[in-house]
Amino acid sequence: MAASSCQLISWAVLLVLTPNLLTMYASGDGPTQGAPSNASVQEGVVKLADSNIEYFSQGQGESIVLLPFGGLTVGYMQELSNDLADAGYRVVRINFRGSGKSSGPGEGITLHTLAADVAGVIRALKLGRVNIAGHAFGNRVARTLAADHPELVRSVILFAAGGKVPPDPPGERALQAIFNPASTDADILSQMKYMVGNAAEIPMAWQAIKPCRAPQVAGIQRTAMQNTPLKDWWAPPGKTKYLILQGTNDQIAPPENAVLLKQELGERATLVSFPGAGHLFIVTEPKKAAAAVVSFLHQATT
Repeated sequence: MAASSCQLISWAVLLVLTPNLLTMYASGDGPTQGAPSNASVQEGVVKLADSNIEYFSQGQGESIVLLPFGGLTVGYMQELSNDLADAGYRVVRINFRGSGKSSGPGEGITLHTLAADVAGVIRALKLGRVNIAGHAFGNRVARTLAADHPELVRSVILFAAGGKVPPDPPGERALQAIFNPASTDADILSQMKYMVGNAAEIPMAWQAIKPCRAPQVAGIQRTAMQNTPLKDWWAPPGKTKYLILQGTNDQIAPPENAVLLKQELGERATLVSFPGAGHLFIVTEPKKAAAAVVSFLHQATT
């Protein structure tokens, strides 16, 4: 990806995150990775009109809301959440309906339905205007939230922003394995090389996502995507600032998507490339991802 095609943040100016200090209170939603955090995790369920939505909250300060990859619960985002909380933010991770302890009808829903669930949690927790951050499927819901509820959104952060340019066939097969409830551990593990930038990262990535698999939610999320036109969420209008974090070796959300989105959003968007990184870079390079987010937020929201 040519530097001229996007606005890059120099790693030299990224802020150094506060080191983790004390033992973290485990959330019970997947393994705790890396160094412990000084921010304990509070778990809760917000009861909305037709759904019950589970969340995990840690830290204090300006709010960052994290939305996960399709077919997974938010446990794999724990280390990223730790680093952002240690940097002085309140971080709230939300499980989509049908995953974790979140529940709600799955028939006839759209991405707007899931965005409304997220909006309900933001209001119930009195988070004010948030920095909404989504990974893969989660960034489709994040962008839908920005389109439907701009009053709740301070900025939008996208990890692996797909949508227009589809995966190549091997990447598509890897996605199908993740989403298929009948897939065995061996089936998914055989496809993990398409989810990471380097085969050496497979054990780490698999350890993170294995306990977070929620294949039962695949049908709900597929319905939501099929029922929502691309124009509804791809590049919402307005003045909201966007951060697009993109692995250059992402075989699930090809980097061309990030370039196209940056072109459409123009000066509203900052694109940061992670050389050699794959689709799960927030698992394999969480500190770099957190540092990029913190730097962006200091520049965009102060």
